[in-house]
Amino acid sequence: SQMLTSALNEAQRKVEAYFYDIRKQLFEYDEVLNIQREKVYSERRRALLATEAQLSDQMIEYAELTVNDVLEANLDPATPEETWNLEGLAGKMKQYCYMLEELDEQVLRQQGGYEGIRTYLQRRCVEAYQQKVAEVNAVEDNLMAEAEQFFVLTQYDNLWKTHLQSIKFLQTAVGLRGYAQRDPLTEFKLEGYNLFLEMMAQVRRNCIYSVYQFKPEVVKPKAQKVEEEVKSS
Repeated sequence: SQMLTSALNEAQRKVEAYFYDIRKQLFEYDEVLNIQREKVYSERRRALLATEAQLSDQMIEYAELTVNDVLEANLDPATPEETWNLEGLAGKMKQYCYMLEELDEQVLRQQGGYEGIRTYLQRRCVEAYQQKVAEVNAVEDNLMAEAEQFFVLTQYDNLWKTHLQSIKFLQTAVGLRGYAQRDPLTEFKLEGYNLFLEMMAQVRRNCIYSVYQFKPEVVKPKAQKVEEEVKSS
């Protein structure tokens, strides 16, 4: 009958609209991840194709941005300067870069406020990086650039996998927020962006920390090692 046909057509229209909305939403979720994926792949290509000088510039950028991260996590410029835990900040910086071993509260107190401390720490960390480059390249020419490339690629590969797991969990979690009258896609975009920013910061921190910690050993030829063992016996 005409009534049955109309009812079936209306039901079909609703089903198609429902699945269209699902496909559209899945596409929008995927698009958020695709933008992040392109950024990660771009950074990997940047490291793969970089010259020694370009890798050095990238590490200096990482060093300066990591100083910003540590500073923001430990000092609030809106609070009185006398309340700042500068000894704690000095300790955090020495954990991050062991080459700042003489850094203490008194040194930081002399730098003239928040921006003065930022400028001082960035300069010291860049100098420490340059010193480390000289030490490593004295062992083997261009060795530091090879190590930097390895650090960048390894960190992006490992942390991107972890990020994908976090994004998958987030997508499931935000779906439940629709029951609280909150738009799941908006929540996903915001929190996914914050997760991505933290991943990128972690890549920077891990890379420059690895650079500071890198201490290559000179491998002696086997004949020389045997000769030295004979002499010492």
